Order: sequence, then structure tokens, then C-alpha cells
Amino acid sequence: MVLMVAALAVSGIAPAVAADLPSPAYSRAPAVVVPVPYDWSGFYLGGQVGYAGSSSSYTLVEVPTSEVFSFNPSSFIGGGHAGLQGQWGSGVFGIEGTFSVLDQNQTDIAVLLPGRLRMLSTKDIATVVGKAGYAADAWLFYVKGGFADAKINTFAINPATGIFGGANAWQAGYTVGGGVDYMFAKGWIAGVDFNYYDFRFNRPVVASSGVLVNFNGKNDVYAGMFRLSYLFNWASPVVARY
Repeated sequence: MVLMVAALAVSGIAPAVAADLPSPAYSRAPAVVVPVPYDWSGFYLGGQVGYAGSSSSYTLVEVPTSEVFSFNPSSFIGGGHAGLQGQWGSGVFGIEGTFSVLDQNQTDIAVLLPGRLRMLSTKDIATVVGKAGYAADAWLFYVKGGFADAKINTFAINPATGIFGGANAWQAGYTVGGGVDYMFAKGWIAGVDFNYYDFRFNRPVVASSGVLVNFNGKNDVYAGMFRLSYLFNWASPVVARY
């Protein structure tokens, strides 16, 4: 009888004690960060700066002589660029325009007409190119090619007489190149690229003593540049989902 009373007492106390215990705390599941691909689509603006070398030559006809002159000037190069591109899967395609200034110039002394000076200089280069690239998250690898135009000056002078002549004009050509871009912050892209520019020309050179002629002229310019751009319509690289 005593045992039955004790058992009933304990069974009555247990629910009461359980009711007084605090409810177990509910913990919310941690946020899951789901990577979202970088979006390289949009309009971008930026600048570039670097170094440019060249391999150039022309034949100057000055009766009674015809002489070939070769030039290899180099200089800084820098300017601005703007472009529009779209991304489809890992492929990125677009169009870009650039304008760069440089200061390549060289003067040679004539051999057949001793004392006379011949010069070639390149001051500006503008391009419009198509681009095709492969995007790997924050990295973009691309090639490009298209139209190029350069301000090329050819000049000749005889210091002994003061007779001179020259032709300073824009010369159309083409360019090809490629590079790598890295999206290091929201909207900001740093990159490096290489550019080859090819120009060919034949042109009259109006001189104070008559008309001279440049022919078989070529101006091959190659440049490596660092680029910094801002891309509009940039997607965040990560998003938190619960």
C-alpha cells in the first residue's frame, strides 16, 4: 500500500516538473551563400597606358635618286577606350573603340644625298574593333581585330638650302590583338593587352622644290598596355539565400 502511494505521488510530480522546464531553443538554419556567375554584359569606359615600338620604312624618290629609309622609334602610348559587349554562356562578344596618343619619331641622314634628313613620326592611333572572349567567373580572355587609323608624318629637308617637303596625314590600316581582364571589384576591371597595328602607304610629298614621292611605305606598330575600365550593368558575384 505504501509503495502504491509513493508511485502515484512521483507520477503526479513528473508532469509538473516537465511543465516548468524551459522550451528548447529554436535555431534558424544558417544562410547558404550561392555563387552567381559574373555578368560581363554592358557598356564600359576606361583608359590605357603602356609602351609602343615600331618597325617602319619608306622609299623616297628625289630625282635623280631613290633611297630606302628604315625607322624603329619607340615611345609611351596612352589614351581612352569605350565598348559595348554581351555575354552568352561563357562567350563574350562586343565592339570597342579606342584613341591613343604616342610620340614615335626618328630622323635619318641620307646616304645618296649626304647631309639631307629624312623623318617619320606617328602621333595618334584610333581603332574600331570587334572582340570575342571566354569568361571564367572574374576572368575574361579575349581576342580582337578591326580598323585602325594613324596620324603619320613623313618629312624631308636639306639643311644646306632650307628646301623641305612633307606629308602629314591620317593613314588607314588594320589592327589585331588580345588580352586578359580581371573584375576585381563591383564594376571595376583591370587588364593587360597587346596590340599590333599595320599601315601601308604611297603618297606624294609636296616640297618647296617640287614634288617628291614616298612609296612602299609601311608603319608597323606594336604596343603592350595596362587597362582600367568601369563596366555598367554588373551583377553581384554572390547572393545569400535562406
